[in-house]
This record gives sequence, C-alpha cells and structure tokens, in this order.
Amino acid sequence: MENVTNIINDKKFSTNKIMLDNRKKLVLNGVEKVLSSNDDSISLVVSGTKLYLGGHNLHIEKLDVESGLIEAEGDFECIKFGGANKSFLKRLFK
Repeated sequence: MENVTNIINDKKFSTNKIMLDNRKKLVLNGVEKVLSSNDDSISLVVSGTKLYLGGHNLHIEKLDVESGLIEAEGDFECIKFGGANKSFLKRLFK
C-alpha cells in the first residue's frame, strides 16, 4: 500500500465524529493531518491529538482535504488516542 504523508495542511476543526460500521468501514471528520498509512495502521492528527487506527488490510478510500473528512476500510482492531501534538521544545522543557 502506498504511504500517505502530510496530505492535509494544518487545519483546525472544532468537532470530531467517528463512525465505525461492523469494524469494517470507518468515517471520521475533523482530521487535521494524515501522518502515515499502511496495511496495518493509519496515524492521524485530529483536533491537535494523535489518533492511531490499527488492524489489517487498512486502506483510505476517500480523503477530503477541505472538510477534514476521511473514509477508510479494512479490518479495524484498535482505535487509540494519544496525547496532544506538542512541539519538541515544549516537551523538552516540561
């Protein structure tokens, strides 16, 4: 699967919605940036927070850069939210 990196420019969205249908089809809005994508994972930034999607045979079906909407399909096994996307200097001088 072709990697997808930094497709969405820095956008700010106020609300997020995740819809997962039978663990096969995912629709997510409020996406600010796609960090990476491969068959086993998709990493995103959603409202300043990292979001990790794990599974098998994952692929992005649709990506709307303007609205921050992403649709993906595959066998989803994990949805994990990370911490806020802070700059290196802020983490260093914590």
